Amino acid sequence: MSNLTRALMIACALLGSMAIPASAAVVNGTNWADSVGAYSGNIQNYGGTMMSSGTEFWLTGEPDADADENGYAWDVGDPDYVGGWRASAPSEFIVMEWNLGIPDLVGDDLTIRRYGGPSASANVLASVDGTSFTPIGTIGGGTPGYLTDATFDFAGLFADDVQYVRVERIGNGPQTGMFFDAFGGIVPEPATLSLLGIGAVALLRHRKHK
Repeated sequence: MSNLTRALMIACALLGSMAIPASAAVVNGTNWADSVGAYSGNIQNYGGTMMSSGTEFWLTGEPDADADENGYAWDVGDPDYVGGWRASAPSEFIVMEWNLGIPDLVGDDLTIRRYGGPSASANVLASVDGTSFTPIGTIGGGTPGYLTDATFDFAGLFADDVQYVRVERIGNGPQTGMFFDAFGGIVPEPATLSLLGIGAVALLRHRKHK
């Protein structure tokens, strides 16, 4: 992504919902993943429906598997909008993409909402280009059906904004299933967004007068 394109996208996010492009997923101060870049063959929802191009929305945008927001994803009315892996299915992975990259700011930069069995585990890796991935941490198990957030700090590992996050299964066997509801990144601070927006406009003007 060119510097001009990135600056324009950030400037649009600054202007709020009136100007956010259709492909962006910046909502309520969180930069939710825009698309699913890749996934292994057995990724499915809890009910066993395999993920396809028509169901990738399970993982994009805001969390949507807990309609009553009580932390439990299996109450009446809660949709099965999660994607992940069941027990005894090794080598599973999911790669998420962001159009507006996730910056490395002070504190946690990435939040993953998921639930899993008590023996579940996964590696989490991030990338600026979708080719070279760097480990940023792991996700442990939990109580089946109860959604919790795993947070990660990029900790100075990346010179540019992260645009890809990969989760890959570690544990395999009984009680190791893990299902994901949403992937959210931090957005630049308002002051930084303002400067980038001004810079984008200035760059456009400069190009027009060349």
